[in-house]
Amino acid sequence: FHVDVELQRNPIYRVAKQISNEMKLLCFDEFQVTDVADALILSQLFTVLFQEGTVVVATGNRPPQDLYENGINRSYFLPFVTLLQK
Repeated sequence: FHVDVELQRNPIYRVAKQISNEMKLLCFDEFQVTDVADALILSQLFTVLFQEGTVVVATGNRPPQDLYENGINRSYFLPFVTLLQK
Protein backbone atom coordinates (compact mmCIF):
# COMPACT_ATOMS: atom_id res chain seq x y z
CA PHE A 1 0.00 0.00 0.00
CA HIS A 2 1.36 3.41 -1.00
CA VAL A 3 -0.01 6.89 -0.30
CA ASP A 4 1.10 9.47 -2.86
CA VAL A 5 1.74 12.73 -1.01
CA GLU A 6 3.18 14.65 -3.95
CA LEU A 7 1.43 18.01 -3.90
CA GLN A 8 1.11 18.36 -7.67
CA ARG A 9 -0.88 15.11 -7.80
CA ASN A 10 -3.35 16.24 -5.13
CA PRO A 11 -6.61 17.00 -7.00
CA ILE A 12 -7.65 19.72 -4.56
CA TYR A 13 -4.31 21.46 -4.99
CA ARG A 14 -4.58 21.22 -8.76
CA VAL A 15 -8.13 22.65 -8.80
CA ALA A 16 -7.14 25.48 -6.46
CA LYS A 17 -4.17 26.35 -8.66
CA GLN A 18 -6.42 26.39 -11.73
CA ILE A 19 -8.97 28.61 -9.99
CA SER A 20 -6.26 31.00 -8.79
CA ASN A 21 -4.83 31.22 -12.33
CA GLU A 22 -8.25 32.15 -13.73
CA MET A 23 -9.54 34.57 -11.09
CA LYS A 24 -8.26 36.81 -8.36
CA LEU A 25 -11.60 37.41 -6.63
CA LEU A 26 -14.02 34.66 -5.60
CA CYS A 27 -17.38 35.48 -3.96
CA PHE A 28 -19.76 33.19 -2.05
CA ASP A 29 -23.27 34.09 -0.91
CA GLU A 30 -24.59 32.36 2.24
CA PHE A 31 -21.38 30.42 2.88
CA GLN A 32 -21.87 27.48 5.23
CA VAL A 33 -20.21 24.19 6.09
CA THR A 34 -22.27 21.24 7.31
CA ASP A 35 -20.25 18.14 6.42
CA VAL A 36 -16.85 16.91 7.61
CA ALA A 37 -15.71 16.02 4.09
CA ASP A 38 -16.67 19.48 2.83
CA ALA A 39 -14.87 21.05 5.77
CA LEU A 40 -11.63 19.24 5.02
CA ILE A 41 -11.81 19.92 1.28
CA LEU A 42 -12.55 23.62 1.83
CA SER A 43 -9.66 23.90 4.24
CA GLN A 44 -7.20 22.57 1.65
CA LEU A 45 -8.78 24.52 -1.21
CA PHE A 46 -8.84 27.91 0.53
CA THR A 47 -5.31 27.46 1.90
CA VAL A 48 -3.95 27.16 -1.64
CA LEU A 49 -6.19 29.97 -2.94
CA PHE A 50 -4.92 32.33 -0.24
CA GLN A 51 -1.31 31.28 -0.83
CA GLU A 52 -1.77 32.10 -4.51
CA GLY A 53 -3.20 35.56 -3.73
CA THR A 54 -6.86 34.90 -4.54
CA VAL A 55 -9.22 37.08 -2.49
CA VAL A 56 -12.32 35.34 -1.16
CA VAL A 57 -15.39 37.28 -0.06
CA ALA A 58 -18.25 35.44 1.62
CA THR A 59 -21.56 36.28 3.23
CA GLY A 60 -23.30 34.06 5.73
CA ASN A 61 -25.56 33.89 8.73
CA ARG A 62 -22.78 32.64 11.01
CA PRO A 63 -19.41 34.12 11.91
CA PRO A 64 -16.42 32.00 10.87
CA GLN A 65 -15.88 30.61 14.38
CA ASP A 66 -19.38 29.06 14.24
CA LEU A 67 -18.91 27.25 10.91
CA TYR A 68 -19.31 23.49 11.22
CA GLU A 69 -20.17 24.01 14.91
CA ASN A 70 -20.39 20.73 16.86
CA GLY A 71 -19.42 18.82 13.71
CA ILE A 72 -17.65 15.47 13.74
CA ASN A 73 -13.86 15.90 13.92
CA ARG A 74 -14.28 19.69 14.00
CA SER A 75 -10.76 19.95 15.39
CA TYR A 76 -9.45 19.19 11.88
CA PHE A 77 -11.45 22.18 10.60
CA LEU A 78 -10.34 24.71 13.23
CA PRO A 79 -7.09 25.70 11.43
CA PHE A 80 -9.29 26.73 8.49
CA VAL A 81 -11.45 28.85 10.81
CA THR A 82 -8.30 30.58 12.04
CA LEU A 83 -7.25 31.16 8.42
CA LEU A 84 -10.66 32.68 7.60
CA GLN A 85 -10.47 35.04 10.54
CA LYS A 86 -7.21 36.64 9.35
